[in-house]
Amino acid sequence: MLIDAKNASHDEMYKLLIGSVLPRPIAWVGSRDANGVDNLAPFSFFNVASTNPPVVSISISNKPSGEPKDSLKNILETKYFSVSIVSHDMREIMHKCGTAFEAEVDEFTELDIKKAECRHIDAPKVAAAKVSFECKFRHLHEFGAQSASHLILADILYIEVDDEIIDYPKIDMQKLDAVGRGSGPNYVTTRDSFSLIRK
Repeated sequence: MLIDAKNASHDEMYKLLIGSVLPRPIAWVGSRDANGVDNLAPFSFFNVASTNPPVVSISISNKPSGEPKDSLKNILETKYFSVSIVSHDMREIMHKCGTAFEAEVDEFTELDIKKAECRHIDAPKVAAAKVSFECKFRHLHEFGAQSASHLILADILYIEVDDEIIDYPKIDMQKLDAVGRGSGPNYVTTRDSFSLIRK
């Protein structure tokens, strides 16, 4: 089947892309608004954009109403946020975090997720995360109209890693036990892996 992207509906294109670009790593984004209300939300349109300088990319779509999501508003307002990497033991609570809460709701408190303060920026993070990034907003690129996606590029200022999973600078993938997103309700882990060596 050859699909002409311009003729596919938004829903069709979404299903085609999330069903083919996978597994997708998950950024569990911790942010804070100007009034001090914390927010925590997972996003699977996430990756490393550069290592020199270290930059992450996160794409955040609008709410169904066309309004920007709280994470996006907070990041643009304060310029700082955290990214916690989701390990397998956090999968259920991370999934619940994807619920659309009102802006005044602190997901950490609402879902009883232990919160920690980032060490060098004014943003919350998931206390139990084995890896977390402290990030500063760099650039925004916007796509589309009502169902727009907003591509955020952010500098990684600091990386905090659980001492139990790192032999510096190498992080043990199996000990991190990260979870990625598949299509529909499906998730994957890094437990099933194999190696290919260039000769």
